[in-house]
Amino acid sequence: MLILPALLLIGAHKPQAPSGDLVLDAADPVIDVEIQTVPMRLRVDLDRQDDIELNPAAAARLPVQWHKSEPLDVGRVRLASHVAGVILRIGERTIPAQVSQHGRDCCLDADGVIGPDLLTFATVRWRNASAPAPTASLVLPLDASETTGLSAASDAGNVRLRFALGSPETIATEAAGATLARLWGGHWSGPERRVGLVFGITRPARPMAFARSGQFAGFPIDQVLVRLSDFGGDAKLPSDPARKGEFVIAHRLARQPAWPAVTVGADRLARCAEIVYTAIPRTLTLDCAFEVP
Repeated sequence: MLILPALLLIGAHKPQAPSGDLVLDAADPVIDVEIQTVPMRLRVDLDRQDDIELNPAAAARLPVQWHKSEPLDVGRVRLASHVAGVILRIGERTIPAQVSQHGRDCCLDADGVIGPDLLTFATVRWRNASAPAPTASLVLPLDASETTGLSAASDAGNVRLRFALGSPETIATEAAGATLARLWGGHWSGPERRVGLVFGITRPARPMAFARSGQFAGFPIDQVLVRLSDFGGDAKLPSDPARKGEFVIAHRLARQPAWPAVTVGADRLARCAEIVYTAIPRTLTLDCAFEVP
C-alpha cells in the first residue's frame, strides 16, 4: 500500500493520460529520471510490481522518511521491506510514486528498476538490433497485480505468463510446473540445480520435459526449468521412481500459497527484434522469431 504522503500527493494531482513513445536498447534499457530531485538511472523491465525498486546505496541518497512494509518472499527467502512516497520526474512531467528497497542490490549498472506501467509514456519499446528477423507479431492483453506485477494469460490452464528481459532463463513456479506436467505430460529431464532470481538469491530448480510440446507467448516449449519448492500450494510435481535398494527421504516444507506463473526470460525474449508495452489498453506486442532452432 502507498504510505500517507504519497496518497495525499495522488489526491492533489489529477492524473495525466500517458503520452509519447519511449524507445530503449534491450541490451541496456535504462532511463534517466529524478526522484525527489535526485538524479537516478533506472532500468525499465516488465517483471516489476507496483513500486520502484532501488539499490540500498541509491535509496540512501533520497531525502525521505522510510517506513516498514510487508516483507517480500523470494521463494522461501524473506526480505525486510522499506518504502517511501516520492515525486518522480520524467522529462517535463512529475507524478507521485512509491519507492522500495530490500537491503540488497536489485540492479547492476543502474540505481534501480521501474516497470513500464509506472512511467508516463503511452508506449515503451525495447529494441534488439542483434535479434533475428521476426517471423510473426503477437499481441497479448496484460493484467496488473499489486503483488505479482504484469502478466498475460497462457494456453495452459491458470498459468500466468510474466516477462523478464534480465532473467537469462525461462522459469516456472512449483504450481505452474505441476499444471504443465498434468496438461503436457511432464517428466524430469535432468538433475536439480540452483537458478538465479532477484537480489542475487538462488533457488533449487530442475528441468522438466514434455511429451506434448506447448507454447508460451508464441514460443514452442518442449521443456522448462521448474522451481521445486516455491509457491506450490497443494500442487504435486512428478516424482522419480525409486530404484531397487534405494531409500527416499522426504523433507516436508510448509506449503506456500499457490502461484502458477512462468517467467519468460532472455532465452526466448532475445529472439524479439522489438517488444512494445502499450499503456491503454494495456498490452504487450512481441515481434519475434518464435521458432527456436
